[in-house]
Amino acid sequence: MSEIAAVPTHSPLLIDAHVHFHHGFGRDAFLDAALANFARGAAEMGIEGPFTGCLMLAEAAQDRWFLRLSRQEEGARFGSWQLKPTGDDVVLTARRGADGATLLIAAGRQVRSREGLEILALATREEFPDGLPFSDALTRVRWSGAVTVLPWGFGKWWLYRGALVEGAIRRTAGPGLFLGDQAGRPQSAVRPRLFREAEARGIPVLPGTDPLPLPEHATRAGSYGFVLERGSAEGLKEALGSLSSQPRTFGRRASLAGFCRDQLALRLGPRRPAITVPGPEQAAAPSSWTR
Repeated sequence: MSEIAAVPTHSPLLIDAHVHFHHGFGRDAFLDAALANFARGAAEMGIEGPFTGCLMLAEAAQDRWFLRLSRQEEGARFGSWQLKPTGDDVVLTARRGADGATLLIAAGRQVRSREGLEILALATREEFPDGLPFSDALTRVRWSGAVTVLPWGFGKWWLYRGALVEGAIRRTAGPGLFLGDQAGRPQSAVRPRLFREAEARGIPVLPGTDPLPLPEHATRAGSYGFVLERGSAEGLKEALGSLSSQPRTFGRRASLAGFCRDQLALRLGPRRPAITVPGPEQAAAPSSWTR
């Protein structure tokens, strides 16, 4: 995979800032759906010219999908999508052979603190330990230079944990820290107070899909995100890190019924892999995702 892929540098980037590829998801079906979702987002935003969709991975400690893709391991070289490096080692280009459609896939990690809060370290290949106190974990991620996102999670911003996130927002000086919204937050829910607090301090909220290990989530990536009006693979981290105002967003969040269904499926239902046609692209390490 030595050839460097060319990516348009003056077209809008539609970005899903919270992506998981779970065990049982078929690679080609996952990327096909992401491309279609980004196209719908572009139409919603009135983007008539070319655009590029970007999937920002937030892999849990045991997951290595980006590494396998970059090394062309475990069948990653097969299928209708071909992976190539870019000028930035944290970003790959995925190109569909049939029509030349292109997506960007950016490396990233999801770090879980001792208190159960999550921190997303985006646009990085560095790895971080789980289980550290929140302040220590946040400091490690920020010092690494990763784009740092504190994502919303059901019940995770209440009481003591909410105070920890609020404290991080109030201590932030300069760009580089963001809050994260996700497609699973019900449309009818009141906008979280910490979103309003962050935006008042010039801290944008970056939306993403946060697919769960459920069959119907295998086609969710790319359906909720935001737009960088101009961007490239090589300047992705710098462009994100310097954001100081809320970008335009696209897509819709879950209905209340959909949210309840997903939460019940995670807590009460058996773990079921997505129904896909068997193939080498399904070689992915099992995920122990829990909510």
